[in-house]
Amino acid sequence: MTTLGYYIPSTDLEATDSIELASSIYCDREQAKRLLEQADRASLVLLRRMEANNQRELEHPGLTVRLEIPSPKYDYGVLNTLAELLEPETIATARTPAHEVTTTVAESWDGRVLQHWPKRHGTKVAEVLERAKLPSDPPRLKITPKP
Repeated sequence: MTTLGYYIPSTDLEATDSIELASSIYCDREQAKRLLEQADRASLVLLRRMEANNQRELEHPGLTVRLEIPSPKYDYGVLNTLAELLEPETIATARTPAHEVTTTVAESWDGRVLQHWPKRHGTKVAEVLERAKLPSDPPRLKITPKP
């Protein structure tokens, strides 16, 4: 019988007895958990550094390292006050009223359109958009191999 921490090559799995397999599975899972915790801590440090340096991308010779900022979420009740500041035609470019497909779809606003409104329509619109922003998910670190 082997002790915990015994490494079994994947080619020998069928020939390995059940006790050794159980030990190996347990040790592999514990090691994976430790490595994931270490990677998560390192990700937080890198994320904070990139945010502090106002970096969206990190130059790396073999990896693409990006800081992905989630799209803002809005309070639709606050956004609806834009109807007092803007023409209905302008509102229609960003707002989809409630409608029925197979089920009823709630009204929605197009953030891609909203992001340009402060420049086009002034500070009052910018203030409404800022008030309407809801807390969003934190930025995510995306690391992939370069093609």
